[in-house]
Order: sequence, then structure tokens, then C-alpha cells
Amino acid sequence: MIKKEYSFFILFFLISSCSYLTSKVESMASPKPAEAIPGKLIRKNLNCSENNRIQILLDDESTLKFYYPFMPNLFENKSLSFIQKSAMLALVELMRRPDEASPAARLQYYLRYNKKDYYFDFRPKNLADNSKMSYLKGIDFLLKTFDKSKSLANISEMLEQYLPQNINLSPDLESFIQKYKKDLTKNETLNNTFFKGDEVLTKFESFKRISFKKIVNTFNSKNISDDSFYDFSANSLREMESDQKELTLKCNFDLNKETTAKEDFVFSEQRKSHYFALKSDDNFFIAVSSAVIQTPFKNYDSTYFIKSLPAPLPLPICQITNGNQDIVLFSTSGRNPSQHLKHLISYDINLIDSFQSLEELLKFSRHLFLSNPDRILYESKRGRKSQLDFFLTMNFPIYHVESLGDIIGMGNFKKNKKESLIADDRSKALLWCAP
Repeated sequence: MIKKEYSFFILFFLISSCSYLTSKVESMASPKPAEAIPGKLIRKNLNCSENNRIQILLDDESTLKFYYPFMPNLFENKSLSFIQKSAMLALVELMRRPDEASPAARLQYYLRYNKKDYYFDFRPKNLADNSKMSYLKGIDFLLKTFDKSKSLANISEMLEQYLPQNINLSPDLESFIQKYKKDLTKNETLNNTFFKGDEVLTKFESFKRISFKKIVNTFNSKNISDDSFYDFSANSLREMESDQKELTLKCNFDLNKETTAKEDFVFSEQRKSHYFALKSDDNFFIAVSSAVIQTPFKNYDSTYFIKSLPAPLPLPICQITNGNQDIVLFSTSGRNPSQHLKHLISYDINLIDSFQSLEELLKFSRHLFLSNPDRILYESKRGRKSQLDFFLTMNFPIYHVESLGDIIGMGNFKKNKKESLIADDRSKALLWCAP
């Protein structure tokens, strides 16, 4: 599966303009011990073992526990269409994660609906304009294009019946509040929402959500919802050349182009990305939002929704197909996330014919080539001694890191005769697989 790995490395160094530097190996801090999970242990699923009719990808265990009470009313409700459920999931995540799923965030989603594939990337035409709501535009477009029976306002009204008034604080949102504590206190609405007296809320507490109607009404005003303010296109995955036999490869970035130092900096600033996904029968909805946090914080009207800038570059996605496989992968985290997809594709991904072999590939050690200064980040604890020895012969600085990237998506294999969402074992994300 990885026989091309060394030739790939050699090719990279031949074409790279990076200078060869003196070898230097620095060990990073040891991993923190795994946290005990109160109550019952929820097993980490990287894919659903059975061909489950309903699957949901959520960002951590606390989120799964938050959704669980109203899953029957939402995702198992046969009176709701798949498109309506997808729109509801996106709206709940907007309410739950105002730091990452901001109304102004860039929204990308891959949709497989009625056996047809679609990919959209929603962002305002003016990327410096934080008054536009590309995240909500993406949900509005989803409904208007694929299920005109319900509007964004209709969906928000229906959600009011199911969603509790209080939303549990997720661990990642708690980390965000802790990090930006001083800045948040300067905004009265945000201070009242995320603080209890002088102390920030913790992951064991909750905050009171606002009405969906309030933010939807703001979006529906003419100076925000009009199509002319946004860029988005259907099926914008471009076919790439591949030397792997009978492989069709479509991506939203150029696989053959090396990332520039400027682009690498942009990706490094693109810290706030968030994903969620839903599968029902043969339909899939995989969404990724990405935003750049701005301080001092400003909010929309009197809501706790934070004004951010949409990420200037989309997060990378590729669809990889041949006679035995149909794989869609988003690389959602860290610096230069496109490198992770490039490396996976170089490892004879055309030979992957089952979820077991795909899981093995996704668990394999990752590395990043970075510039300014030139160096390699490498997951040494997942790697092999021969791989590290090869890196060392390159006379290139190597920095050992615990974890690199976060890749999610979906897979369909002829051998398995099943379809499933895919999670990364490096993240806290969990898959819920309905029985």
C-alpha cells in the first residue's frame, strides 16, 4: 500500500526549492493520559460496522449526549425529508458552536442525494465583509434547490419544538472561551452568555440559546440574503491526472501544485473549522465550516453569534473512485491540510478495497513539509523506524508531533457492500450508527 512512499519523498526533494538544513530532532511533550469517561464507555467508531440506515458524525462525546434525547424526533422522523434533516443539523450546529459555525463562516458541503453527487462552496464575494452570512446562505440554498416544500424560516420554526432551551457547552467551545476570555468580557452580550459572574462557563454547564427566528430574520433581509452577494458553484471538483490504474480523481485544489509560503500562512491562520455529517439510507450530507476569528468581538444584533471572516481558502476535498471504491475525503485541520490528501493518494490508494484497509491507511503516520523555516513535522509514534531513518538521511530538521490533521468523509466499497461515514482516530469526533 505504501510502496511508492520513498519515491514520493525523493521526488519532492528533487523538485522542492527548500534548502537542505542540518538534521535536528526535537521530541515534543508526551501525550496526556486519556481522560476517564464518566458513566459508560462510548467506543470510537471510525466507520459504521453495519450498513446502518442512519449515521451522524459529531465532534465529541458530549455532543453525542446532547443530541441523543431528540434524535428520534429529528433524524429518525420519517415525516422529515433528508434535505430537511440536513438543514436542521446545520442550524443546530450554528446554535451550538458560535465560535466555529458562525453565520459568516465559509460553508462547504458534499451532498449525495438521489444517487447524484454535488459539491458546493459558499462564501461572500467580498471576503473582507463580515456582515454577510454565507453559512446560512448555504442552508437556504440547500432547501431552495433540493426541497422547496420548506423554507429556512419553516425549518427554524420546526426546530423550536425539538431543541432544548439550554445548550451544553462542548469542550472545544470551553477552550475557545478560556482563550479569548478578556476579549469576550468587553462585549456585553457575549459576556452575559458565556460567563457566570466573573467566571467563564465550563464544559459541565450550559448556555441559553436564542430563538432561531431571530437570526433567520436577520439573514432574510435584502442586504444579506440576495444571491448577488455570494459566490458558490455546483460540482466544482476538478478532475485530476492520475498514474494509478483506472482511478478517477476529482479535487477542489491542484494536486500537482506545491503550496506557497503565503498559502501556508493562510492555512495556519485558518484555525476555526468545524464539521458534521449525516447519512440516511443512500443519501449523504458532509459539511465543513471555516472562519477567521476577529477581535475585538462583534456580534449580530443582540445575539451571541460572533461576526467572523470567512476563511480565504476552502478546505481541501477529493473524490476518489474506481471499480471497487468510491471515497470522498475532507482534510479539515492544521497547517497545509492539502498535503495529507496528496500523501494518501500517493500511497496506492487505488488498491484500497475495504473499510479495513482504508482505516489502516488513515491511521498510518502522517508528515508535513513546511517552509520558513524548512522543516518536517512527523508523527513518529505512529511511524516505522525505517521511515524515520529515511527522513534523517535527508539532512532536514524533523520535529516529532503527537498528531497531524483530521480527515473525515464517506466510503462505499463493492467488496463490503456497505456505505459509511468516516471519522479520524486523531480527533475526538464520534460516529453515531443507528441500529
